[in-house]
Amino acid sequence: MTSPSKKSNQFVNAGGLNWYVEEMGQGPTILLVHGTGASVHSWRDVMPLLAENYHVVALDLPGHGQTASQNSSNFKLESMGNGVAAVMAAMKLAPEIVVGHSAGAAILTYVCARKLLHPKTFISFNGAFYPFEGWAGSLFSPIAKLAAFNPFLPRIVSGLASRAKVEKLMRDMGSTISSEGVDLYFNLFKQPSHVAAALGMMASWDLHGMEANLARLEPRSLFVAGDQDKAVAPEVADRAAARCRNATSLHIVGFGHLLHEENPRLAAEIIKGIYK
Repeated sequence: MTSPSKKSNQFVNAGGLNWYVEEMGQGPTILLVHGTGASVHSWRDVMPLLAENYHVVALDLPGHGQTASQNSSNFKLESMGNGVAAVMAAMKLAPEIVVGHSAGAAILTYVCARKLLHPKTFISFNGAFYPFEGWAGSLFSPIAKLAAFNPFLPRIVSGLASRAKVEKLMRDMGSTISSEGVDLYFNLFKQPSHVAAALGMMASWDLHGMEANLARLEPRSLFVAGDQDKAVAPEVADRAAARCRNATSLHIVGFGHLLHEENPRLAAEIIKGIYK
């Protein structure tokens, strides 16, 4: 077990993949799951704040960051959910709190609904529980489907990536993040394998059964939405919470899709249950 001030990393073999995992702190376990196109880096400023009171675990999803995978079947929601649960089993961990951002929240909904994990609390930040609508749907869906038939597209997309374009993408999602954060995303988007995984997720996911999974959620649940989110409509949090047995939604003024990166202290306070 690490001290609150130090972060450790390891690779965990589970579900046929070698998962990259970071840990920090001592106490009850919190599991953090990032969204499409991100990695553990998205929790970098949240983890130390949580580690003051908790043992915090974050992992890279298949094909993202340092969890290598070229098998498109690994990018399906069910496969990712089963894999996340397998990592926790391999590490002999039973998280008391699970936290997901965007697609990560959908993955954890599946995990909890299928009782693969049994947390006391489930928290979603800007959860993507339904197919993208608006600009995100009109942009990502056709590109993702094209990528499924054109293995060269991820290399083309990564080759076209620039720091300015990445920064604009963040703004298009309603978020302004730090220069360090933009650099980290830029470095990810320069990797064709990472781009392929992100596009593969969007091409292969079927979210039409998500409401049934939400209805099966048993943990106390909180659905957080940034009111400036332009990728996932803030109203999605209300719709998702209404499907659950024991859930509330919370709208935060002034933040977009990457709320937890824009204001990590606020995100940590929400997770700890001390946000007022």
